[in-house]
Amino acid sequence: MGFASRIAGWFRRKSSGGSTDAGFWDDLGTSTRSVTGITVNQYTALNASAVLAAVTMLAEDVAKLPWSIFRHADDKSRTEAKDHYLYDLLDEPNEWQNGLEFREMLQTGIIMRGNGYAIIKRNNRGMPVALIPWNPDRVLEWVATTGQIFYRPMAHNIHEQALLRDLAPQLVGSQQMVPFEDMLHIRGFSLDGLMGMSRIALAREAIALGLSQEQQAARWMGQGAKPSGMLTTDQKLTPDGAKRLAADIKESWGGLKNSGKVIIGEQGLKFQPFSMTSADLEFIASRQFQLQDIARIFRIPPHMIGELSRSTNNNIAQMGQEYVNFTLTGYTNRWRAKMSSTFGLRKQGLSLEFDYRDLTTADMTARMNNWRIAIMSMIATPNEARIDLGWQPSTDPGSDQLHFPANMAAAGSQSTGNAPEEAGRPEGT
Repeated sequence: MGFASRIAGWFRRKSSGGSTDAGFWDDLGTSTRSVTGITVNQYTALNASAVLAAVTMLAEDVAKLPWSIFRHADDKSRTEAKDHYLYDLLDEPNEWQNGLEFREMLQTGIIMRGNGYAIIKRNNRGMPVALIPWNPDRVLEWVATTGQIFYRPMAHNIHEQALLRDLAPQLVGSQQMVPFEDMLHIRGFSLDGLMGMSRIALAREAIALGLSQEQQAARWMGQGAKPSGMLTTDQKLTPDGAKRLAADIKESWGGLKNSGKVIIGEQGLKFQPFSMTSADLEFIASRQFQLQDIARIFRIPPHMIGELSRSTNNNIAQMGQEYVNFTLTGYTNRWRAKMSSTFGLRKQGLSLEFDYRDLTTADMTARMNNWRIAIMSMIATPNEARIDLGWQPSTDPGSDQLHFPANMAAAGSQSTGNAPEEAGRPEGT
């Protein structure tokens, strides 16, 4: 069955009330079945607690970073380009989302599917007035015989249908496709340069294994499939007595709802607990390994998703810094590069910059020491330190000036010992 036929079939079932979100992904071919028999797609993958923790953390960390458009001068200084149309769009990209929600949605698509899409809505003069995010599983990329690239967004609800109607003047062809220049497409690593690779599809076996282990553990708890011990007696039980006792045990003590109840023995019954077998220990270890595997897939430190077996107070801070340096910057640099190329920022002397201070802020003592060193090294002014620490700037005139340390001198002065004795002295002295 072709792609268009699957779309048409889904819409027929949707109109008759016979489709669900899970069925939608299956029909589009965006679900992949694993060896375990578990289907992996955007929704089922998030049912794995480790995947949910990794995806939400990565999406929120990128989304909550302050960002802005800066204009660069010839002297290497920079100022916020508040007069640029993107300055407002970064914080208010559309009518129903703020900047954080917009970035979080696109970033989730990049993390899971390797692609983040936002349609650029333009006014009659061709100026961007809104950025409309679209789920990557509902965007089809088309390449014309001329090599031109188009995107076909598909509506999944009434809101998206209304958005497409509003965008109709920008859509081209009978398929109502979005031209390349009207789509902000942030892709992850790619093998063809056109579409990013889906991370959850490539790692479907690892994700499905984690899901199957969670389901197996849940069934054990819910059904009481694994007994915690055995009742024994030296007396002989009649067949009717054994059946009655078995039924009573199942009804009164089996399953999660009866966990912790007191056992009342009769006819000399004694409870003999079972110890954990090697298979039990191996199952627990394998679940721990799956956490490490998910952390590898999403390139995050294991302790951030609750796997603390190799974490210490000394290395957690270092791993947190590596997370910012090696993982987050990979995503933010993709955002910076794509925004620059899509909106022509570099040609205008502009750049999109993220502020990482929210993620790298140390404790108060360390921050005070860092600022003290920066002020003494003529890197920052006292007022810059006060503002960063959340205090009101000082009105003292010297608070906005760089302070030259009293025990240092400029190169070439007599204080350095490499200039004549009269160097730097006033005339006539």
